[in-house]
Amino acid sequence: MAIITLPVSRSFNVLLNALFGRWSIRALVFYLEKIKVLHLFLGTGLIIVGVIHSIAHFINIINFVDNYDAKFDAINWATGKDDSKLRLLVATPTGFSGCVMLVTLFAIAYFSSRQMRDRFYNSFLASHHLFLVFYGMMFYHPLSNIIKHQTNLKAHPNGCDIIDDHVFRNDSVLQAICSEEPKFSAGDKSAWIWPLMGLSIYILDIIIRYLIAHSDRRKVSTLQSYVLPANGVYLRLRFTSSKRIVISAGQYVLLQCPAISTLEWHPFTVVDVSIHNTVSLTVAVRGDWTQRLYDLVSEKERLKQSGAGHDALGRLQFLLDGPYPSAMTGMLKCKRIVYIGAGVGITPFAGFVRHLLNFNTDRPSRIHLIWIVRKAEMFTWFADELKRLQERFWKQNKPDRFTLKLFLTRNYNVNVIDEYFGDYPTLKARINKGRPNWDEVFLDLTALYAGKSVTVFSCGPKGMTKELKGMCREYRKHACKFTYLHEGFG
Repeated sequence: MAIITLPVSRSFNVLLNALFGRWSIRALVFYLEKIKVLHLFLGTGLIIVGVIHSIAHFINIINFVDNYDAKFDAINWATGKDDSKLRLLVATPTGFSGCVMLVTLFAIAYFSSRQMRDRFYNSFLASHHLFLVFYGMMFYHPLSNIIKHQTNLKAHPNGCDIIDDHVFRNDSVLQAICSEEPKFSAGDKSAWIWPLMGLSIYILDIIIRYLIAHSDRRKVSTLQSYVLPANGVYLRLRFTSSKRIVISAGQYVLLQCPAISTLEWHPFTVVDVSIHNTVSLTVAVRGDWTQRLYDLVSEKERLKQSGAGHDALGRLQFLLDGPYPSAMTGMLKCKRIVYIGAGVGITPFAGFVRHLLNFNTDRPSRIHLIWIVRKAEMFTWFADELKRLQERFWKQNKPDRFTLKLFLTRNYNVNVIDEYFGDYPTLKARINKGRPNWDEVFLDLTALYAGKSVTVFSCGPKGMTKELKGMCREYRKHACKFTYLHEGFG
């Protein structure tokens, strides 16, 4: 309980990045990649322990009533053999709070399932705020002082209560040993300190993020907003503060649109940062919030084209929180990288490409990109950047520094490809039908980089992530040192 909130305390992760980012980028990237797994692991462990704890207390309730003994009234939860087990379960502070905590855990777990999270994100978000109820009940839970210990063992040692009354009255030695009636106390409680520490860090994180997000330094104005082919939205925002906001390639921000919801913050990778304090985001429709954003931007474009005026719906307002580090920030530190993106999973690489276009850097020395989409139109999102990167390395006489493979998994139509990529012949030539053959991909990499280290980055669905992780583990045996890092917001 003390650390379950740490993985989702973003300010804490920023602090780790500031303290250890320069010291060990690999260790930091590993932590950032695993924080969600850690949070899930701790949450699952909490449910398991909670269920075991509850079952034990259900059994205790039965034993307290069925085995009630008036001699031990001070340590018995029940008031007599005729006491109601249901009363102990739901009408006492310990029983009621325990039931509420158990129901709360199950509700959070249910709405955290991938199916519920993807389809009903608002419910997922709201259910997670039940942790405040859980914490409140947890601090209330021990107030009944059910668990007690004897405080006068010297004056009443173990065994005194099983001595026959007649024997006890006629034995002065026993009377001297068992000179007092047993006394019990719940003792001092200190376990609450540990979860309070984690809760305090989380609340402090919320306060810091709120103050930063609503400060003048993080206020943004909308410069551009338009829809993209294949259900996408492009946003270009400018910080109103004159002080430069430093954002690195691979970092992400949390975005709120008050016109949609004043409670929801959604993470999006920054795809471009300029010296003019502007930041660009590319958003794919993947749920009710992004669908609403798409509808708002589409409606603004429709009204503008109909002559109703650019601000017919008013300029879209956003709040921005961040930036925050991610596993993708390590790309610029690696010598050889393979980036595999599925659909909108290309966005971390897009920010990396624009960094390479804006700055002359020697790392990475070799870059391999594999981009997998369902609709050919999505390739147009970053076609200009990919073309420019190819041309730059060709002019530098380094054509092998960047290799590109594009895969279209559905509706492969030559006419559609010709329509969209007539101006991008080098990209068009790299569009393949179907999915990548991962064995062929990794065999080629193994032959190319035998005995060398290669870092594989990916952003995509869970199935692809699992498969790529297995491939890296398998082909690590073939004298090529593959390191696998994954990013995902799902």
